[in-house]
Amino acid sequence: MSIFFLLGFPYIAFVLFVIITIIITMNRGVKDCRSRFSAGLLVFSEVVFTIIGPAIGFYRFDEFQPEIPFAKQHVLSIILLVIVSSTSFWIARFMNRTSHPIVRIVLSVGLLQGIVLCFITSIHFLTFIPLGIIFPFAGFELLSPLVALFILLREFYFLNKMELNLPELLPYRAELGFIPFPYLLLKQPMYKRIMVYSALMVLLVITEALVTYGLGQDIDSTVKAFTHSVGFIFSHSNY
Repeated sequence: MSIFFLLGFPYIAFVLFVIITIIITMNRGVKDCRSRFSAGLLVFSEVVFTIIGPAIGFYRFDEFQPEIPFAKQHVLSIILLVIVSSTSFWIARFMNRTSHPIVRIVLSVGLLQGIVLCFITSIHFLTFIPLGIIFPFAGFELLSPLVALFILLREFYFLNKMELNLPELLPYRAELGFIPFPYLLLKQPMYKRIMVYSALMVLLVITEALVTYGLGQDIDSTVKAFTHSVGFIFSHSNY
């Protein structure tokens, strides 16, 4: 019985924590959570899976020998992507009701980058995700991209669900004779916005690649970080 409480209970508690996090994340509407407990648990989960999990993962990512999640010489590019995506999430978390179109577009692009990164990384980690459940204290960071995917999707959805009130924001639009592009974009259907966000995301990734290139990384280090890893889904057979 004592062995169960020492070993089994923490694992069960962790699995429940992950499940509850996803449920609360998907059920939370535009308004705040119904209870302080749910709100506190959600914030705690967001900190764990968007900050602590990635930080621990990058700190010990090369300790999974003989498997290596990301190529050590290229991991800086992934770290930059995570920092930009996580920063976009936390700014959006506290500014999700802002009516400034440029801010909303920039945050949406950053969140979309994080969503794509979490999706690709979740596939990359797919065969090892069970270890994040069985051994949460040794590898829970393997679950971070999967849970963070739900967290970022929720924030992206509600950030773009808010409608702009043009008469209130642009009372002088008649004098202008046109609607500025940022305002016009946010009045478009979601699929059109996502197309523009995707194009802007490509420019963002290129900019980040140039930044890491200036720091000594290969220009395609973002791809090589995955393909030059060892033992994971996108690992190249020659490495």
